Amino acid sequence: MPLTRSRTLARLPIRSSSDLPSSTRPRSPSIDILKRSLEIAGVSRKQFVQATGLSYEYVSRIFNSKVKFPTVRETLERFADVAQIDPMMFPEYQQLVAVLPESTRKLWDRMQELGYNRQEFATKVDISRTYMYEILRGDVPFPRNPEVIEKIAFALEVPPEVFGEYLAPVVDWAERNPQAIEHVFLNMLVSKMMVERGYLKSDDTTASQLSDDLLKAFPEDDRFDPMVKKILQAMGKRRLDVRRMAAEADVDERDLRLLLMGQIQPEELPDVFKAVKTVLKVR
Repeated sequence: MPLTRSRTLARLPIRSSSDLPSSTRPRSPSIDILKRSLEIAGVSRKQFVQATGLSYEYVSRIFNSKVKFPTVRETLERFADVAQIDPMMFPEYQQLVAVLPESTRKLWDRMQELGYNRQEFATKVDISRTYMYEILRGDVPFPRNPEVIEKIAFALEVPPEVFGEYLAPVVDWAERNPQAIEHVFLNMLVSKMMVERGYLKSDDTTASQLSDDLLKAFPEDDRFDPMVKKILQAMGKRRLDVRRMAAEADVDERDLRLLLMGQIQPEELPDVFKAVKTVLKVR
């Protein structure tokens, strides 16, 4: 007795979307972009396989649209690196970047400048690795806690003010850590002073938004201790803010800030003064 249509269908193997013929799946333009770029760069498929660490079979399935073109950021960046192109040429990469918060995009850009991959950076930052991965993937908003932002900025060797979340609403900070308001604000004020007086060149606009009237908290430049001015010059040359300088010299951040604001004299904080001079090699 012949099988009915329903029984025949029931016996057919179920195939996932990745096993469907390429004719049933839209072909990603990234395939042709990648192929053409590899051809221009003189990279063979075998060399591409070796450079990416993927299997030859899997790469062939990508090129033949038998599987979905990768959508993992680091895989796309590795493809682009081998093909000697900007990863933004891949539509999949553009989509990944488009949905990330602005500060997360800044984070990725700086990681790329420093040559860090996701694993290396997550190990370098003094926060939960799982949480760091969530931030990088955009699974969670960029943090607003100033202490977390400072840890990320320290690992990136940039001032925390480059991230807009560092200026989270005062009420939010106060509920979590009342001292954070003064801590963040005064550090930004020192950075503004260094920029305004030519000690530091900065493209960051966050500190510059502070009122110029606040600079009255500092003595006139010619009234600064000459050695403190040398310290400010050395910090500016190395693009160090108060937080990073204090961390490198292993001194109290508040003490260093008072010294740089001219509110306390070097002889009153000899250990801090000596440690900072030693790190900066100032004489």
